[in-house]
Amino acid sequence: MQNSLIKFRVEFESLVLRFLWRQWSALGVSGYTRSDNNWIIDPEALLLFSTEMARSDPRLFDEILDWLDGNANRLSIQRITRMRKEYELGDASILAAIASILSERSEHAKWVVLARNANPASVPHRELFPRIPVIGEPDPHFLKWGWKRSLRQSRGLGHPPRPDQTATFLFKLRSLFGRQSRAEIIAWLLANDAGHPAEIARQTGYFKRSVQTALNELEESGHIHSVKIGREKRFTLRHDEWRFLITWNHGKDTANDFPIWIHWPPLLQTFSCLHQLLCNPKFEDMSEKMQSIEIKRSIDFSLLSKSGLPAHFSRTPSTADSAFLNTLLAELTQFLE
Repeated sequence: MQNSLIKFRVEFESLVLRFLWRQWSALGVSGYTRSDNNWIIDPEALLLFSTEMARSDPRLFDEILDWLDGNANRLSIQRITRMRKEYELGDASILAAIASILSERSEHAKWVVLARNANPASVPHRELFPRIPVIGEPDPHFLKWGWKRSLRQSRGLGHPPRPDQTATFLFKLRSLFGRQSRAEIIAWLLANDAGHPAEIARQTGYFKRSVQTALNELEESGHIHSVKIGREKRFTLRHDEWRFLITWNHGKDTANDFPIWIHWPPLLQTFSCLHQLLCNPKFEDMSEKMQSIEIKRSIDFSLLSKSGLPAHFSRTPSTADSAFLNTLLAELTQFLE
């Protein structure tokens, strides 16, 4: 029983790390095969999730920091703060340590807000990278927030996101509209037929009022349109008018398509919840049947379909016996690979 759980945890962590490498490499991190999926990466959700999961791979963790050294100004601090509050995604103390490093550079000074919103360590320090000893003096930025690690050396190998990739579509739009709700609104509308401001706000990580204001102003341009259905006002656009944004070629099936919008925060929160369960000593002591029941009780698999993924990715594994973990791993593998 315990051996199968350990095997499952190791395989799950391996899947997630490969997934993270592909995602970050698509954004410009050095050292791995880039993702060629036809979906938009959410960099803020990815960063938050990585503060937890990238600890299992010190090289990945430091390559992310290296990329942030030159590209942190491309991310939205507002979205990071809102996702942390709404989904409790990521580790606040590790995020604060990263923010304190970035805020020392004048171009990233605004990141100090994320450090101010967390409390310095008042508990014994933990190892940032499990099973990796600290060599020499520990890094003071992480030590302040309760984490021990060796001093980091920036290699300067991270690259800006390429504008001709589907994965980096959000960065292309931010270059056009700025780091504000308009970039996410346009990306969402191009991936969908129409939407209500409240729905778009929930999917994009902004307040409903700011999304409503942005949509009304965009409608004045003549390139965004609204239609009233009952008492509800829904917004849409003519996709053909925006085809100049398509500058990629991933084959005949996707070359003429806008990328898919995935609502990443609840999806990554699902993976985080599962990982926390797998690492819980009390969970290890349960029978396999009780483990499967606990996973079903703790994780809302419907979040996968609500995130914008095809329905077959959101099936809750039907078994509740010794085959459950294998069934679940197969489902996760299908998505993460």
